[in-house]
Formats: sequence, C-alpha cells, structure tokens
Amino acid sequence: MTATVLLVEDEEMLRVLLSEALSLIDLEIVCCRSADEAMITLEQAHPFSLVITDICMPGTLDGIELAEKIWHRWPHLPVIISSGNRVIRREKLPDNASFLRKPWSLEQLHQIVLHHLASE
Repeated sequence: MTATVLLVEDEEMLRVLLSEALSLIDLEIVCCRSADEAMITLEQAHPFSLVITDICMPGTLDGIELAEKIWHRWPHLPVIISSGNRVIRREKLPDNASFLRKPWSLEQLHQIVLHHLASE
C-alpha cells in the first residue's frame, strides 16, 4: 500500500517540485495551498501517513498553527515543518515531527520523509 502525504505549500512552483520529488519514492500526494485548506482536507479525507507544511502561508493559520492542530487532533500523525525564514529547535517539536530548513536537497527530503514513514 502506498503512503499518502498531505503537502501544504502556497508557492506553486515549490508545490509542484515537492510533489514530483515525493512521487519519486512512490508516494501518493494530496496538495493544499494553505493551512486552512489543509485542515478541511484532513477533516474530510484523513487518514494521511504524513503532513509536510511550510510555515509562512496565506490564510488564518500558518504552518506551525496547522501542526499544533494536527498534534492535538491526530497525535500520531507525523508532521514535517519546512521554512527558509524561520528555524524551529528540535526540542520544541513532538517526537513524530521534524524541521526541514530550506533550501534542502532531494536526498535530505527523501531521508526525512522515509524516516517518518518507517516509524508508522
């Protein structure tokens, strides 16, 4: 069974790049343009195997607020938070979460995603 990843990224070019990069490791990708859209998608279509979210996005929620809502509602759902502008220290994250600093390499992306999927 293929894992399904919810990808939350407002920048179209990066969303397409991430989606293509993740499909290289045989993942099904569902894309959202905002954290608000992601919450609706999670409510309607959960279960997902993993959520990857940018921090800075349009709408009422940013990526950190989205992650906090996910951890409250689905505590076992892993979340990867990514940003080129902010840094989140590891000790501030739950065990099933990671921070991926932009710019990242394809190898870094694949490693962190596979790490979280192996922990399911």
